[in-house]
Amino acid sequence: MACDRLKDGFRKGQRLYNYHLREERNVYPFYIPAIIYIFLLLLHAFWDHIPDYWNNVYKQPTYPDVPPPMLEYSSAQYPNDITVVTGYFNLGTFQKGPLSYLKFSVDTYKNWMNAYSKLNNSVIAFTDSDEIAQLFKKMRSKYLPESLTQVHVLKRDDLWAFKLAPKIKDIYSEPNYPKYMPNTVNEYYSCAMHVKYELLEIVIKKKLLKTRYVSWVDIGYFREEMNKLFRMEPPDNLKEGHIVYTQIHPFYDYMQPEDIIKSNSVWIAGGFILGTPEYLMIMIEDYKKTTEDMISKRLMDTDQQVLYILYSQYSDIKPRVPIQAIYHLCRCNWFFLGELCRDAYDRQFRPFVPLLNFFSQLL
Repeated sequence: MACDRLKDGFRKGQRLYNYHLREERNVYPFYIPAIIYIFLLLLHAFWDHIPDYWNNVYKQPTYPDVPPPMLEYSSAQYPNDITVVTGYFNLGTFQKGPLSYLKFSVDTYKNWMNAYSKLNNSVIAFTDSDEIAQLFKKMRSKYLPESLTQVHVLKRDDLWAFKLAPKIKDIYSEPNYPKYMPNTVNEYYSCAMHVKYELLEIVIKKKLLKTRYVSWVDIGYFREEMNKLFRMEPPDNLKEGHIVYTQIHPFYDYMQPEDIIKSNSVWIAGGFILGTPEYLMIMIEDYKKTTEDMISKRLMDTDQQVLYILYSQYSDIKPRVPIQAIYHLCRCNWFFLGELCRDAYDRQFRPFVPLLNFFSQLL
């Protein structure tokens, strides 16, 4: 009889063990989400106390004070929206980066251009191609009113940036000049990077915009497929009198212009520029002077290196407008400023949950 009680107790213990084992298996799938949630809660709570090694370890440029604005170009009377300026100049097919198989062609840019058909902002586009001009208008007209689109066809030979091509080609032809595809190999690619500042200047001088902010956005900036209309608005905490860029690498104050060119160094990304016209005009003047000064010293690359040199302590041209450099948590997102502007619009449709908004910013 004692043996029966022992067996009965053993069976009850086994059933109890199996029950707890099943319960544990049911709970197990929630362990990882729970750990992630707790981690995000702690990150949100202590975010302001996490040291920023880019600002604490690496020096930032010594920015000038905000200068008096060029009031004749002020857009203060317009809505707090963004006019997008973009452009495409046909450079044919060219190698992008060190990998010989990575080539960008006209079709590559046509594919990326599709995203602009869903961009619900005023867009002003420039091109040297009638085909691209018609295609861009057609894409935009599918989903957006005509009033949001301006397309201008220009001749390269009439533009300051492309007139620099012979001098840049001569610099790139030097036997020992650093070779980075296509930055320091294809003179027309370099010109296409400089022309964005000239096109912003044209838009501002001709008063083609009716918004507080104006931005340059590369024609290939939006590379994912857009399934619905999207819009960009100015993000929070923009500094008055600053030009906004995405910072992609630390700023090394010891680098001289020759070092920046030799290493093809990048501090801020040139694919998205945001500012108000009365300050952009001042910065554009400084940019053009720096470009021509570099050519006189037989140095050239893209706009990203020109900006690095302009804001370095070794520049003969002293910048007059400070930069507001923003960057993603990973310090690796070249498209962060554009994503911030999209999120500034999208978040009004999300329920206000502090942790949810914080998590969306991390993404």
